[in-house]
Amino acid sequence: MASSLEPGRRRVLLCVSVGYLLYLLLRSLLVQMPLDPLGPTAISGYLAGVATLLAAVPGIRFRPLSYLLTAIFVPFGVWETVVMLQRGLQPTGAIGWTPLVFVLYFVVLGWRLALGVSLVSLVTMLGALIALGGGRGAALDGWLSMDMMLVVVTVTSALITRFVEGRLEHGQLASVQLEQARMDGLTGLMGRAAAETYLKEVLDAAMRDRLPLAFLICDIDNFKGVNDRYGHPVGDAVLKSAARRLRRHTGTQGRVARWGGEEFVVILPSVSKSEALVIAERLRRAFAAQDLAGLSVTASFGVAAYRSGEGFAELFERADQRLYEAKQNGRNTVRG
Repeated sequence: MASSLEPGRRRVLLCVSVGYLLYLLLRSLLVQMPLDPLGPTAISGYLAGVATLLAAVPGIRFRPLSYLLTAIFVPFGVWETVVMLQRGLQPTGAIGWTPLVFVLYFVVLGWRLALGVSLVSLVTMLGALIALGGGRGAALDGWLSMDMMLVVVTVTSALITRFVEGRLEHGQLASVQLEQARMDGLTGLMGRAAAETYLKEVLDAAMRDRLPLAFLICDIDNFKGVNDRYGHPVGDAVLKSAARRLRRHTGTQGRVARWGGEEFVVILPSVSKSEALVIAERLRRAFAAQDLAGLSVTASFGVAAYRSGEGFAELFERADQRLYEAKQNGRNTVRG
């Protein structure tokens, strides 16, 4: 789940850090307050700039980056709080961004780690307030308001991020289970349902973008005899070996699926019929050249290419007819 959330977390960090830098720019232009280059506000700007640059570089791993920034920001935030309390100042300016920083912890770190970080920061800030005092009147009211706001932000953010992460985990688990259910358990290839869905998708793309598309049906010759003579465990081993060989020799040109029994299909997007015939012949030779699971096994292939306007049923029927012709012509052959 972490990898799927990383782009969003990176964008949130960029948004907050760039927003803070924009605040500092407007502050210098409009408020015209003197800025100590070694003071808390300037240092927070330096940190925000570093965070912006690091988050913007895709090659930098986000998880270590988030840990590093947290390890810097937490003690810095405490130090800035202590400095302002000692001076009897209200929690304005840079320290006023603390609630948003707490929210950022939960977005970037996940709810468990962020809850721990937030609680440590809260306890430290409350301890500093009690030990140093927050002044009187408006200053004290400001610090009490800030601390109570941080408590509410922490609890609310923990509840929301826990719920969101839980839903994402559930959704990803369901997606994995669905994908596994659509795979063939014996060979690890796409199953028939997944192959039909994928074929319809590439058919739509071929129709929409006027791209070529080829479809192969592969049938292991005399497979029933393998099962009858050597037993089903050997037959299963042959099917597994056949699947690996089809996948290896198809490569990135297409996707292989087990259609059922000893029948496989190869879906070849953006491949013309002439190219598909070459691929089918390469696959046929790969079967004939080397034993499968210790047995000499051959395969026959039927090849069809997409014709404008036709659907899944028509394409499959033509490939199946070509396979029938290959079987009738002595097997171990390609027809298209």
